[in-house]
Amino acid sequence: MHLEVPLASLILKLVQSLDSEGKEMESALEKPRHGCVRRHWKSILAVWLGLALSGAAIAFIILRDSEATRLSVTTAESNPALFEQLGSPLKIGLFISGSIEVQPGWGHAELSIPISGPKGTGTIYTEARKQTGQWHLLTLQFAKSGSSEALDLLGTPVPPRIR
Repeated sequence: MHLEVPLASLILKLVQSLDSEGKEMESALEKPRHGCVRRHWKSILAVWLGLALSGAAIAFIILRDSEATRLSVTTAESNPALFEQLGSPLKIGLFISGSIEVQPGWGHAELSIPISGPKGTGTIYTEARKQTGQWHLLTLQFAKSGSSEALDLLGTPVPPRIR
């Protein structure tokens, strides 16, 4: 009988230790575990926003510095009717919008170029095509802000715009 008491106390200690470890494991399981995304969501968001803004900035730079944009602006600035509408000096806006597709030897561009001067603001609308390495303007129109009329900067009459 003397041997049974230490064996019983040993079994009791073993059960108690298993019980306490079980409680520790239960409490560890009850604690919510946060994944990598939940822990670092602010950093991930900052990286994605940075990539998006960088991509947008690159797109604006590509549109602004394209040959089609330079040809359109140069041709528009040589038209005295544009100076009559806006005055001098003319300033090209930052946010040129549209699309441009360029391949070796050919390309196509449709752009909206904001422009301003001392007398007002407006937008130059242009469509250009690149054939055999040369850009040619198909359309070059100016619309003053607040007006429904378009001024053709290539010299042919333009019907009024519909709003």
